[in-house]
Amino acid sequence: MQDKFDVIVVGAGTAGIPAALAAAERGLRIALIEAADDIGGTLVLSGGSISAAGTPMQRAAGIEDSAERHFADALRINHGTGDHVLLRAWIDRAAETIDWLLSLGWTCTPFEPVFAPEHDLYTTPRTYRSTQQGFSLISAYRGALEKETASGRIELFLGTRVTDIVMESGTATGVVARHGEQDLRLAARAVILTTGGFSGSARHWQDIHGIVPLRYHIDTVVGDGIDLVRGAGGALWHEDTLLPSFGGTRDLGAPASAWVHSVIVPSVRQPWEIYVNENADRFMPEDEPIIDARERAIMRQPNWSFWVLYDEAIRREAPPLFKWEPDKLESLFEGFDEDYVRADSIAQLAARCGLPPARLAATIDLYNRGQAVGSDMLKRTHLPRPIAEGPFYAVRHYGYSICCYPGVRVDHQLRVVDDEGTPVPGLYAAGEAIGIGFLGHGFLSGGIVSSAVTFGRRLGQEVLA
Repeated sequence: MQDKFDVIVVGAGTAGIPAALAAAERGLRIALIEAADDIGGTLVLSGGSISAAGTPMQRAAGIEDSAERHFADALRINHGTGDHVLLRAWIDRAAETIDWLLSLGWTCTPFEPVFAPEHDLYTTPRTYRSTQQGFSLISAYRGALEKETASGRIELFLGTRVTDIVMESGTATGVVARHGEQDLRLAARAVILTTGGFSGSARHWQDIHGIVPLRYHIDTVVGDGIDLVRGAGGALWHEDTLLPSFGGTRDLGAPASAWVHSVIVPSVRQPWEIYVNENADRFMPEDEPIIDARERAIMRQPNWSFWVLYDEAIRREAPPLFKWEPDKLESLFEGFDEDYVRADSIAQLAARCGLPPARLAATIDLYNRGQAVGSDMLKRTHLPRPIAEGPFYAVRHYGYSICCYPGVRVDHQLRVVDDEGTPVPGLYAAGEAIGIGFLGHGFLSGGIVSSAVTFGRRLGQEVLA
């Protein structure tokens, strides 16, 4: 072994840095290893929303809340699914996480909790918006990390990918890593995996889910934790759990990724458009208010995709559908982007979108008839005007992934376990490396970041205690 540490933390992101900092505060010597050339991991893509109940900010705003209420809300939103012990373990510590982040210099705007309309709402405002999205957390982490690296308690290895976990008599005792052309072999009394999910790996998506959707990801987060744990005898969990986010638009000039460039959350902007799938059928009331229902509706469509259709009058009169400036959107319709189509007739629009022309015409006619009398057959209630005035527009949207439900299986002490639930000695995991399936089959506002920070810090406080 090249060097001996108390703890090796693999992944310097949302969960890994709190783990390293908390362990260093106890006087342990830490190796913090990151495959990218800088810290932060997927925080560079994150909105940085964090949820917690019973915080000083809530009390200052006159909001009564508690962990019990938060937990009940979570079970309502996730339909009673997930690992209730881990879910409650995060929620019970979440307010402490907010206090700790504030002590590092993290800021949120406004300086109080809010409701988050991009997910199904809690009954109480308990989501905190990072001032500069995920970069607010990175900035707070960086300052604290610099102090610990200067003290020598943390040694940071950037641009270094762990390729194997060293196992001796069934116990994790170190790692093998690659830095450029150099091979490293580091020893430790415990190894913590905080490598993130597998969004960047088409191979893992295909192996686990049998599909490769649009993914919002960074190239260094490719399921390393899964591969490392499999080699060490550990298991995965929540492999049958999957839920996309609703309504991403493809960026043809970038690697496979998606993000929300249009405003299609009904609580923010009521829809003037209609949604049709690859068969030219409407598949949901476009003003469906329940986000979970919208996400499950897109899962049932071919290729998780649908077209958002509207006409010239809607383009002219409706609140803006897209967040872009008008000239950017115009360039997309004028160019060769196959996901942005404009045509003088419905038949021409159908041909350019690859939709059955007769079926599309019938779908629009049925919608217009219901719109005229205020009675939509899918029970849509917001019916501002028909789709009748050319030119006609269609923009393809997708269900897409920003996170991974499956991950490394852990017990309630965050120890990596095998298929029988037996812990692998010396091996721990937190953050999206363990997946988000333990949070349940639904998106809890601020839950992914909050639980990752909380569990990373918990491991740093408890490992080798």
